[in-house]
Amino acid sequence: QVPTAFARAYTQSHRRRSEIVHFMAWGGGRRPVAPRLRSRCAHLGLAVIWLAVCAAPVADAFGEAPKFLIATSPSTSTIAYVRLPDDQVRTMEGPAMQVLVSTGLQFPQGVAVDDYRQMLYVADPSLGKLVRYKLQASGDTLQVGKMETVASGVEVRAVAVDGLGNVWFTDEPNQRIMRVTAQMIQEGRTTPQTVYDGSALKEVSSPGGIAVDNFFVYWLNKAGGQGSGTLVRALQHPAVDLGGNVTSLVAHAPGVHKLADNADKCYGICLALGNAYFSDEFKSLYGVSRAAVARSEEVAITGSFTEPRGCAYDGDSTVYVADKTENAIYGFAANMERLMPGREMVKAAELQGAFGVTVFTDLGGAAKAA
Repeated sequence: QVPTAFARAYTQSHRRRSEIVHFMAWGGGRRPVAPRLRSRCAHLGLAVIWLAVCAAPVADAFGEAPKFLIATSPSTSTIAYVRLPDDQVRTMEGPAMQVLVSTGLQFPQGVAVDDYRQMLYVADPSLGKLVRYKLQASGDTLQVGKMETVASGVEVRAVAVDGLGNVWFTDEPNQRIMRVTAQMIQEGRTTPQTVYDGSALKEVSSPGGIAVDNFFVYWLNKAGGQGSGTLVRALQHPAVDLGGNVTSLVAHAPGVHKLADNADKCYGICLALGNAYFSDEFKSLYGVSRAAVARSEEVAITGSFTEPRGCAYDGDSTVYVADKTENAIYGFAANMERLMPGREMVKAAELQGAFGVTVFTDLGGAAKAA
């Protein structure tokens, strides 16, 4: 009964607050314990459990939550996965990646997961829509349900999900930063909102990779980044009336800030602890503080790639980066207090034309493992 009560308290807190739902929203440390859990434990009078469980990361109370590395292969029109080992960077000594999605896609690029709702979002520009799949894990095996349309009439190459279930994506040819809210998805509305438009905002210039936390949306530009901004951070809720589905933004909208302007064309972005990591067109992966107040503070984490594309944080300590030309995914330790250049890259998996990458944490699997 005690684990059941604790799980119920965790679920209720999880629904109220998004900070502990999605790895992109974590601002530091590992998995924070919600204040409400402390009060629930105290209410139950479980002093021993309070010391042994509430003071530890939530997932650790049930056993380590299983994690899966998921990546897209545009050249084969497929998506693949592999289970990650617990508490260490995956290496090539483990099993090979397995096919997760083999039909229905044409050129899958960006990919993102909603851990809490167990959803996989796929950006395939050839489909003319944004799609998703229900995820189901069993041991080392991962499966998907049927394809569902999330947003229609868009050419999507990159996608991200915030802790509340709002889905953000870029429409590169139409110069737009767009979203479909969790409520819209629940109601079955697939016409997305345009939050930032390149026709009114110079910081939107063929937007590519995208990421979100609880307050901001981050995107990379694939054209003229040294002028418009390589990496841009903006408020998720701009101080303007959305006016239905299209914003009425003016140039230099409040809350829009360039975090870096070191490269004209960049592809993948991920958030890890207090930093944002992003890849350029050839060779390099950079890092910059998410709270940077001046431009050109980026650090060259490595220049050892050939064509780096998507990147993803595993929620603990590792960032994974896909290299399209090398047909591989690499990992490195990102749990550093200060950004440091020359980080060692460890090959984690092989996949033909690896492009988009994400990490799915099976939150329900932690309870099963207990």
